[in-house]
Order: sequence, then C-alpha cells, then structure tokens
Amino acid sequence: LADRFIKGNCFYVDLSYLKHSPVRTHTHAAHTPKMSEVVLNFQPAHAAIGGAILGVATVGKLLTTGRILGISGSFKGTVVEGDLSPWRFAFIGGLVASGLLDAVFDPLQIIEPSAGLARTVVAGLLVGAGSGMGNGCTSGHGICGNSRLNPRSMVYTGLFMATGFATATLFNTNAALHVVSASSALGNTVLPAADALARYAGILAVSVVSFLGLAHIARGASKKADGECGKTHGVLAIVAEGLAGLVFGIGLTVSGMRRAAKVSGFLSALAPSWDPSLMLVMGGAMSLAIPGFVVAGNKPKPACTPKFNIPKNKKLDKKLLVGGVLFGAGWGLAGLCPGPAIVSIAARPTGKLGAWLTSVVAGMWVQHKLA
Repeated sequence: LADRFIKGNCFYVDLSYLKHSPVRTHTHAAHTPKMSEVVLNFQPAHAAIGGAILGVATVGKLLTTGRILGISGSFKGTVVEGDLSPWRFAFIGGLVASGLLDAVFDPLQIIEPSAGLARTVVAGLLVGAGSGMGNGCTSGHGICGNSRLNPRSMVYTGLFMATGFATATLFNTNAALHVVSASSALGNTVLPAADALARYAGILAVSVVSFLGLAHIARGASKKADGECGKTHGVLAIVAEGLAGLVFGIGLTVSGMRRAAKVSGFLSALAPSWDPSLMLVMGGAMSLAIPGFVVAGNKPKPACTPKFNIPKNKKLDKKLLVGGVLFGAGWGLAGLCPGPAIVSIAARPTGKLGAWLTSVVAGMWVQHKLA
C-alpha cells in the first residue's frame, strides 16, 4: 500500500512505480542516487486517496462514537494520564493492527534512513510536550479542528506548520534523513496503475460500508431499547473505535505520511525536492470531515453513544501558542508525529522509532506534571 524501496547494499531510492506499474509523468534524470539516499517522487493520487481514507475514519468515528479523532490525545490519556477506558485501547489497537497488516501484506518493505539518535530523542520530547500543551496534533487539530473552523486549531496548525518549515530548513532535515534535495519531486510525478486504484477504491468502499453497518445495527438496538443506549451500543462503540484506528492507519500508509522523508520533503519548502503531498492529504481528509461535522451538528446524538463529545474551547492562550511552536519544531526535526510512528513501529519496528515514542511519552509526562 505504501511507497516502497528497492535495496542494494544499503542503497535506497523510491522505485515504487516498478511495483505498481503506474503511469509516470514529467520524468527527468537530474540526479544519480548514492548510497543510502532517498529520492522523492510526487504521488498526488496516493496523497489525495489516502487523505480521503483518513476522512472516512474521522467521520466514521465521529458519527458512531461522538468523539473526534485525535491520536496524541488518545495516546497521552492512556500512557500518561492513566485513563484506561476501553475505547482508547480499541482505537490505538486499530492503529497498531493497520501496521501489522501492512507488515503481513508487504513483508519486504525497506526501512528508510532516519535522523541521528540524539536528534530523534530531542524531536520526540518536543512533539510530546507540544502536543500536550496544545491538546492535539495533526489529526485532532489539523483535520478535526480545522474542519469545524475552530480558531484554536487554525492558529495551532498555522504555528506548527510555520515552525516545522523553519526548523526543517534551518536544521536541514532533508540531509538528516538522506533526502536528495537537488532532485525535483514535482519533476518525478508518479501515478498509480489501474489495479492499485481499484484496491484503494475497495478500501474506501469497505470502510464506508463498515461504519454504515455499525450505525445500522446501533439504530436497530436503539429501537428495541426505546432510544436508550445499552450494552450492545457499548460493544458497537468499541468496535467503531477499533475500526477508526485501523482505517486511519491504512490511510496514513496509502498517503505516504508514515514516511519521515515525505514529511521532510514537504516542510523543506525552499529545496528543489519540495513535495506538496501533505497538502493533498489534508485536503482529501477535510473534504469529507467538513461535511461530516456539519452532519454531526444536525444530529441529536451519535449512533453508538449517548452524546457528542466535541471540544468547545475556542480560547487562544499561551499554552496553545507555545505548544504549537514546540510541536512544529519537533515535527520539523525528524518528520515524525504520533500516528505515523505508532503504525510504523508495528509494521517495521526499529530502535529509533522506539526511542522517539519513548521520548514523546517523556515529553507528555513532563508537560503533564508541570501543567
């Protein structure tokens, strides 16, 4: 499902178009990759379709459980705040399951070069502290908050994007991740083949039908219980959380956003290798999330729980602003944020991914204790 790499004596270059036989456009030979280098391709269809899958997960979770899809909040609540609610385990478990499935269906996937250990640890600390202070990351604020036009989310997103751009540029994250900055991603545009498009369409269709099926079962249970939420609804809500995590993780894989190099390619906006894929991912997700929140606003309650639990806070405060800067700095240093890291460590665990996630937990813990 993801971009893949052909390895020869530690030689990394994006040749996913050989695997999926897509149509390649605007190709030019500008650079011959060296040992352990990553050459980025612009894959607009993967990005937009992957974003749409993220949107399905976001809307499906919202309309069935009433909760927004926020990965850092779910993660922090479980590992730092000690909230052992079953829905949190189900959602995070779904993310992990998507990584495990990716490992099963693509056992030959190759690990791209990563940043140095010290840089990775610092990045994780900043992401953990920043997401804790700002109460969110690229999913909760970037997709959900912006889709409902929440001022806090719009400001937070603007801050972490700007700080991410500045950090990736000033500290040359492309070089840290062995990205070939001189090679144009836009000049190497790759489109998926028909069979790949059919698979992605199938993923979208099955995801939508699965959420609709859960909602249909919940409505039937409500009729039998005179509109009340009973044990059946509780079970369905847990299933919906797991499904949301699974679908969201698949969307991260399809879109390429699990790749730190891909994120660095976007944040390194002044480099010839600039890759605008993240814009298409966010656009694809929000194109479904925006109407999804409108629908939720017109419903008395979600399908599987008694009420919607959508944050109401619109206040811009110091914690939000500082959190956005810290999160953006950590994101820009290593190209990682919680969702992609959780999926990736399940699909292909590495010591540095483990160090990054441990550092995120440490940053969240310190922020929580100082709050």
